[in-house]
Amino acid sequence: MSEKKNVETNTKTKNEKLLELENVIYTYPEKELLPYFFEEFKHGKNKEHYKDSIENLHNLDIECIEFAISRFSYIDNNKDPNRRYLSIIVPLFIAYLSFQYKLIPNKLIWSLFVAVSILWLMKELNKDRKDRSIASSMLKTFEQVHTRKQKDNK
Repeated sequence: MSEKKNVETNTKTKNEKLLELENVIYTYPEKELLPYFFEEFKHGKNKEHYKDSIENLHNLDIECIEFAISRFSYIDNNKDPNRRYLSIIVPLFIAYLSFQYKLIPNKLIWSLFVAVSILWLMKELNKDRKDRSIASSMLKTFEQVHTRKQKDNK
Protein backbone atom coordinates (compact mmCIF):
# COMPACT_ATOMS: atom_id res chain seq x y z
CA MET A 1 0.00 0.00 0.00
CA SER A 2 2.79 2.39 0.89
CA GLU A 3 4.60 1.69 -2.40
CA LYS A 4 1.43 2.46 -4.35
CA LYS A 5 1.10 5.82 -2.59
CA ASN A 6 4.74 6.67 -3.33
CA VAL A 7 4.31 5.81 -7.01
CA GLU A 8 1.13 7.91 -7.22
CA THR A 9 2.86 10.82 -5.46
CA ASN A 10 5.88 10.61 -7.77
CA THR A 11 3.63 10.46 -10.84
CA LYS A 12 1.59 13.41 -9.62
CA THR A 13 4.76 15.43 -8.91
CA LYS A 14 6.17 14.60 -12.36
CA ASN A 15 2.90 15.61 -14.04
CA GLU A 16 2.86 18.89 -12.14
CA LYS A 17 6.47 19.57 -13.11
CA LEU A 18 5.68 18.72 -16.73
CA LEU A 19 2.68 21.08 -16.77
CA GLU A 20 4.78 23.81 -15.18
CA LEU A 21 7.47 23.30 -17.83
CA GLU A 22 4.92 23.52 -20.64
CA ASN A 23 3.48 26.65 -19.06
CA VAL A 24 6.96 28.20 -18.88
CA ILE A 25 7.73 27.41 -22.52
CA TYR A 26 4.40 28.63 -23.91
CA THR A 27 3.55 31.62 -21.74
CA TYR A 28 6.58 33.13 -20.00
CA PRO A 29 8.04 36.28 -21.54
CA GLU A 30 11.71 36.30 -22.47
CA LYS A 31 12.70 38.13 -19.27
CA GLU A 32 11.29 35.30 -17.14
CA LEU A 33 12.01 32.39 -19.49
CA LEU A 34 15.80 32.72 -19.54
CA PRO A 35 16.24 33.03 -15.74
CA TYR A 36 13.93 30.03 -15.22
CA PHE A 37 16.03 27.76 -17.42
CA PHE A 38 19.26 29.25 -16.08
CA GLU A 39 18.19 28.32 -12.56
CA GLU A 40 16.89 24.91 -13.65
CA PHE A 41 20.17 23.90 -15.32
CA LYS A 42 22.55 25.84 -13.07
CA HIS A 43 25.85 24.11 -12.35
CA GLY A 44 26.52 22.87 -8.85
CA LYS A 45 23.35 20.90 -8.20
CA ASN A 46 23.31 17.14 -7.64
CA LYS A 47 23.29 14.67 -10.51
CA GLU A 48 19.73 13.50 -9.88
CA HIS A 49 18.41 17.02 -10.35
CA TYR A 50 19.97 17.21 -13.84
CA LYS A 51 18.70 13.76 -14.78
CA ASP A 52 15.18 14.70 -13.65
CA SER A 53 15.32 17.96 -15.59
CA ILE A 54 16.42 16.22 -18.80
CA GLU A 55 13.80 13.51 -18.26
CA ASN A 56 11.12 16.20 -17.91
CA LEU A 57 12.28 17.75 -21.18
CA HIS A 58 12.15 14.33 -22.82
CA ASN A 59 8.58 13.78 -21.56
CA LEU A 60 7.30 16.93 -23.29
CA ASP A 61 5.27 16.49 -26.50
CA ILE A 62 7.12 16.98 -29.75
CA GLU A 63 5.12 20.16 -30.54
CA CYS A 64 6.16 21.75 -27.27
CA ILE A 65 9.81 20.87 -27.90
CA GLU A 66 9.62 22.31 -31.43
CA PHE A 67 8.03 25.48 -30.08
CA ALA A 68 10.81 25.78 -27.48
CA ILE A 69 13.43 25.30 -30.22
CA SER A 70 11.88 28.05 -32.33
CA ARG A 71 11.59 30.33 -29.32
CA PHE A 72 15.19 29.88 -28.18
CA SER A 73 16.37 30.16 -31.77
CA TYR A 74 14.59 33.52 -32.06
CA ILE A 75 16.13 34.73 -28.80
CA ASP A 76 19.57 33.55 -29.90
CA ASN A 77 19.27 35.35 -33.25
CA ASN A 78 17.80 38.47 -31.65
CA LYS A 79 20.71 38.78 -29.20
CA ASP A 80 23.32 38.31 -31.92
CA PRO A 81 25.66 41.33 -31.70
CA ASN A 82 26.56 41.17 -35.40
CA ARG A 83 22.91 41.39 -36.34
CA ARG A 84 22.45 44.55 -34.31
CA TYR A 85 25.52 46.24 -35.86
CA LEU A 86 26.99 47.13 -32.50
CA SER A 87 30.49 46.97 -33.93
CA ILE A 88 29.59 50.03 -36.04
CA ILE A 89 27.44 51.89 -33.51
CA VAL A 90 29.94 51.90 -30.62
CA PRO A 91 32.83 53.65 -32.50
CA LEU A 92 30.38 56.19 -33.92
CA PHE A 93 29.00 56.83 -30.45
CA ILE A 94 32.50 57.33 -29.04
CA ALA A 95 33.42 59.66 -31.94
CA TYR A 96 30.28 61.69 -31.31
CA LEU A 97 31.06 61.97 -27.61
CA SER A 98 34.66 62.99 -28.25
CA PHE A 99 33.51 65.66 -30.74
CA GLN A 100 31.03 67.01 -28.20
CA TYR A 101 33.79 66.98 -25.58
CA LYS A 102 35.73 69.57 -27.63
CA LEU A 103 32.71 71.90 -27.91
CA ILE A 104 31.54 71.85 -24.28
CA PRO A 105 33.24 74.29 -21.91
CA ASN A 106 32.53 72.33 -18.70
CA LYS A 107 34.75 69.31 -19.28
CA LEU A 108 34.27 67.63 -15.88
CA ILE A 109 30.51 67.20 -16.23
CA TRP A 110 30.91 66.03 -19.81
CA SER A 111 33.59 63.51 -18.77
CA LEU A 112 31.24 62.09 -16.14
CA PHE A 113 28.45 61.85 -18.71
CA VAL A 114 30.73 60.01 -21.14
CA ALA A 115 31.92 57.62 -18.44
CA VAL A 116 28.39 56.82 -17.31
CA SER A 117 27.25 56.35 -20.92
CA ILE A 118 30.06 53.96 -21.71
CA LEU A 119 29.49 51.98 -18.48
CA TRP A 120 25.78 51.72 -19.27
CA LEU A 121 26.53 50.53 -22.80
CA MET A 122 28.98 47.91 -21.53
CA LYS A 123 26.43 46.69 -18.96
CA GLU A 124 23.76 46.29 -21.64
CA LEU A 125 26.15 44.44 -23.96
CA ASN A 126 27.17 42.11 -21.13
CA LYS A 127 23.52 41.39 -20.27
CA ASP A 128 22.77 40.56 -23.92
CA ARG A 129 25.84 38.31 -24.05
CA LYS A 130 24.70 36.39 -20.95
CA ASP A 131 21.14 36.04 -22.26
CA ARG A 132 22.45 34.81 -25.59
CA SER A 133 24.65 32.19 -23.95
CA ILE A 134 21.69 30.87 -21.93
CA ALA A 135 19.48 30.82 -25.02
CA SER A 136 22.07 29.05 -27.17
CA SER A 137 22.77 26.37 -24.53
CA MET A 138 19.06 25.72 -24.05
CA LEU A 139 18.60 25.64 -27.83
CA LYS A 140 21.25 22.91 -28.09
CA THR A 141 19.65 21.01 -25.21
CA PHE A 142 16.19 21.10 -26.79
CA GLU A 143 17.61 20.09 -30.18
CA GLN A 144 19.31 17.08 -28.57
CA VAL A 145 16.08 16.10 -26.80
CA HIS A 146 14.18 16.53 -30.09
CA THR A 147 16.53 14.25 -32.03
CA ARG A 148 16.52 11.68 -29.24
CA LYS A 149 12.73 11.75 -29.12
CA GLN A 150 12.51 11.30 -32.91
CA LYS A 151 14.84 8.28 -32.70
CA ASP A 152 12.69 6.79 -29.94
CA ASN A 153 9.53 7.23 -32.02
CA LYS A 154 10.98 5.31 -34.98
